[in-house]
Amino acid sequence: MRIIIHKKWFTLIEIIVSMAILSIIMVSVITIYISSSDVALKTDINRMMQENIKNVVTHISEDVRSSQIVWTNNNGWESCDLSDAEGKYFVWNKLCTTDNEYYLAYETSWWWVRVADISFCRNFKDHCVIYKKGMWPLTNSFVSIKDLQFFVSNENIAKVTVSITLQPAIWKWVKPYLIKENKFIFQTTITERPF
Repeated sequence: MRIIIHKKWFTLIEIIVSMAILSIIMVSVITIYISSSDVALKTDINRMMQENIKNVVTHISEDVRSSQIVWTNNNGWESCDLSDAEGKYFVWNKLCTTDNEYYLAYETSWWWVRVADISFCRNFKDHCVIYKKGMWPLTNSFVSIKDLQFFVSNENIAKVTVSITLQPAIWKWVKPYLIKENKFIFQTTITERPF
């Protein structure tokens, strides 16, 4: 009696086909992982930006409603004095109320310094914050303010329209295209209490 054992081997074509299928599956899994990671990061970026905007608007609106809008000007070193004002409508990048001042600032090695020229903040890598005089910044290190303007109207009831352009700050784990895609422009109007 003779026993014949047949060994079955894979052919080269079968190996190439199985490697191609495995490669397609691996590329699909990696692509899905990267996409879901980007979506999660975009969600975190949007949440952080909304939290920063909420913090800024809350501080300014509480201050405007509890005290008065005094003046707005472009020079951070000048006092906020409405007596020099002509007309009824002003557009500047500094807001003064009876108790506080709000403006753009950047951090030096020892203190926060008011931005004199708004173009300083518009570069991609520059990090500017909204600063409330005598306090820490109202925005945190996760967002960078690119433009800030206050439109003040003194007709009937004084009001201020705050216009803010912000984008995510540069972090180690955030891709540059996500920063550019998530630029955010926000505008709101806050009125003094009429009584």
